[in-house]
This record gives sequence, C-alpha cells and structure tokens, in this order.
Amino acid sequence: MAESFIKHSDPVNNSEKTKDNTLGQYFDNNVHTIFDEIISKSEVTQSLQKTTQDICKLNIMSEISTDLLKNENTFNIERSELPSKDSHSDGWIPCEQTRKILRSIATSTFSNNVVDRENLTMPGLTIQDDMIDTVKATSIHFFGEDENIHRNILTATDVTQDERGLRNLIQTGCYRAAVDLSGRLLAVYGQGYGKINHLSKHTPHSLQLWYTRLSLLLKLKQFDILKAESEPFGNLDKPDMYFTFYPELYGTRHGSMASFAFRLLLAEIPLYYGKTKDAINNLYKLLSVINQIIKNLEAGLTEEGGVSKYSETDQKNYIKLWVNRKSRVQISIVNCALTVNNFKLAINVLEELLKSANWTKEQSEILKSAIGRIYLFLGDVLMAEKIFGDVKKNSEELPSIRELIDRGLMAVAQNSYQEGYNHFKIASSADPSNIMLINNMAVCLLYTGQLKAAVQLLENAVTRNPVKCLQERVLLNLSTLYELHTTHSKQCKLHLLRLLNRYTGDHIDISCLKLV
Repeated sequence: MAESFIKHSDPVNNSEKTKDNTLGQYFDNNVHTIFDEIISKSEVTQSLQKTTQDICKLNIMSEISTDLLKNENTFNIERSELPSKDSHSDGWIPCEQTRKILRSIATSTFSNNVVDRENLTMPGLTIQDDMIDTVKATSIHFFGEDENIHRNILTATDVTQDERGLRNLIQTGCYRAAVDLSGRLLAVYGQGYGKINHLSKHTPHSLQLWYTRLSLLLKLKQFDILKAESEPFGNLDKPDMYFTFYPELYGTRHGSMASFAFRLLLAEIPLYYGKTKDAINNLYKLLSVINQIIKNLEAGLTEEGGVSKYSETDQKNYIKLWVNRKSRVQISIVNCALTVNNFKLAINVLEELLKSANWTKEQSEILKSAIGRIYLFLGDVLMAEKIFGDVKKNSEELPSIRELIDRGLMAVAQNSYQEGYNHFKIASSADPSNIMLINNMAVCLLYTGQLKAAVQLLENAVTRNPVKCLQERVLLNLSTLYELHTTHSKQCKLHLLRLLNRYTGDHIDISCLKLV
C-alpha cells in the first residue's frame, strides 16, 4: 500500500490522474513553479525563496507550511546587500562565438546591423485570439447566461495596458487575461502574432515580458504554446541577448539583458513536454557556467574573467549571490531527476547541496527533511525514519510543523492512517489556514473508513475560505470523494463550479471537477 500511495502522489500530470480513482494520489502536493517569482521585487530574494519552494516538490503528499516558506528570514539575502544600481546580477559568460561578435561590436569593427540572422533571437506569438475563460464558459454551459452576472473578474481590457496592469491580473488570479495582455505589450516590440523569425530589438523590459508570458503559459499547462514560443530564445546566448550588442543604448555596460530566472525557466521547459534528459542537460550547462563565475569572483575577477574594481565586501556579496543561484539550479536538477525516478541523482545532488553552503540550522533541517521524503518515495521507510530522526529537535521543545508533517508522512507510509491524521491535525491547529494539512487529514479519514467526515472536513474548509481553498488539487480530491459518497455527485460538483465562477480568476483547470 505504501508503495502505491507514494507513486500516485506526484502531481505533474493531473490530466492522467483524473482518469484514476486510486485515492493515494489525492494527497496534496502544492508544487511551486518558477511562476512564483514573477511579481517578486528582489531577484536575490527570489533565488533563495524559490530554493525552499522547490524543495516542496520532493514532498510525497504535502508541502511544508506555506507561511513558513514565505517567511523571508528563512532563505533570504536582501537586495540591499548589493551596491545601488548594481549590475552584477546581470553577469553571464557567453559562448565563444557570441563573445567574438560582442567584442567586435565593442571595438567598432562592425555594427550589430551586419550580424547574420542565425546569430539573432527572433521570437513571436503563436496565438492571435484571446484565451478562453473556461470557468465562465463551463458555467454558462451548465447554468445558462444568467450565471454570468456572478462572474466578476478582470480581463486584459480592464487594466492599464502596461506592466502594472499585468501585475494586477496576476495578483487576482487572471492568468489567461495576463497572457492576453502580455501579447499586446509584446506586439509593441514587433514580436506579436506571426513575428517568429522576424527581426526585432530586445530590451530588458521586453525580455521580462517574455519571461512573464512563458511562466504564465507554464502555470496554465499550455505546453504546446509554451514549447513553440520558447524555442526561438534557445539558451539566451545569442549576441542580441547582451547589453554590449546595443552600444547606442547601453554604452559600455556588460552582462545579460535576460534575467537569471528567465535563463533557468528556459532550461527547465523541456521537462514539461517529456524531454526530461534535455532539461537536466540544460541545467548542468547552467551549473558549469555558474561554477566558472564563482571561480572568477573568488580569484578577484569579474564574472566574465576580466579585471575587477570592486571592494572585498562587494566581492563576498557577489559570490554569495551566485552560490545561491547555484543552489537554485541544483534544486531544479533534483526535481527533474525525481520526474524520471532517478532517486540516486536526486539524493546525491541534495547531499552535495547540504554540504556546499553555510546553511542555518533551519535551512539544514529543511534540506535533510527533503532527503528523508525522497526515501519515502523509494519506499525505504527505515532510512527515511533515520533521517527524520536526525533533524528532530530536543525532546523538551515542541515539534515544528515540518516535523509533524514528517511524522504524518512516516505514519501513512506504514499504513497507520489514524496516526498520520493525528499528526496532521496537531500541525493544523498550529497553522489552521493551511489547506494542505486539512486536505491530508481528509485523505487519512477516508483510509480509516470515515468517508462522510472526510467530505465534511473539505467542504467546511471551502466554505470558510473559498478564495484560498478553491485549488485544483483540493477540488479534484473533493470531486472524487463525492463520487464515492453519493450517487448525486454531479450536483455537488456543480455547486463547486458555482463557487469557482464567483470566487476565482480564470486560472483554474476546470477538468479538476471531473464533470465530463
């Protein structure tokens, strides 16, 4: 039972899971993606916060408390540690061919106007029409046009046609509308519909728009569009991706116009259309460049290996920035390895990560806990128990939420669902707004034969806080419980659809209600 349970907890392919009523899969695993970085202000803070968020992908059926992960004191280096107007976060080492072209432009031997097309980045949109709000369309289908009066969400035309409007759409969960607006804004740069393989200029702003758009497409699981629109960027290493390519605009400024987060996203994208090995190879290439950057900085040079003019304090901060980015790449490698069940690679990289930085006690415990949860994936309960035991605090202290979750996972892996429920319940009393814990309690109730209580627990959570609790995995679980609980499950699901129509944006995948 434990092995089957572990196997079905991976949330990567929800479309397949809706066809499978094995209930072990319905433990919540609230996976974060690079999308979580879009509206964050500090790239340095993003890098380390994302590291802790990605560790949650290792969790068998649960996530460490969201509030804990959002605590900026856990994995955080403030942007203020870097000098004002600092450009070292833009550093990157281009390939030799790109380096030669940029050197030629910098020394004015020829202009960027005579660079061959094969050395240019020429992206464009692959869809022309606005994306369909599937929640609205499905509500009208089942309830008629009158239900539309309860649909009060923003569209691309309801906000300012700029980055501020895009941020408003994202913050309100209107991701499809945000994709629409990103397309309008990119058209201004000559990169709209049908413009793939057409010449256009790039700026940090246009590349940030692309990063946002591709991240949204990933969040919405629009993998075909994502693949087609991301391919023209390659690995962001063509000459026109660097400031030096535009001396008339940026003078002698060096570095990449594309953010590190964009570079990491593009490396990961093959994972989502079945090319996991390509994604892992991409990530190791990033890791190789980062290692060279760290080596250059430690030698007192610039990121690219040139003569530096910064202070010893600045040097330490730059090294810390790139060590953090290295950690982000390593966590991405772990997640890719888990996707193809390469548990050995995942454990090896995490153990290397644990030894490679001066983590705080809390950070080390999070990493060790992640390793323990991988062993639960493997079904090696004894090894997981040993690792969890290593991260326990002194017996005089109350267990943390993370420790309680670990104990709950251990219990479930040994088919002790009542014990697992007890641990999740204690954790929930300390963090009552954590829907993941409530979800896991419901599944434990189901496995102990308390189906009605499981349904009521999730229904009460949704009723108390529909905005937070109307999540795809929770809805999928509740819809499945309805099918087990009553012959009138469709009516119950339609009630959930009404709630979605009234309380959520356009980002929900309506298939989670299993109405078809």
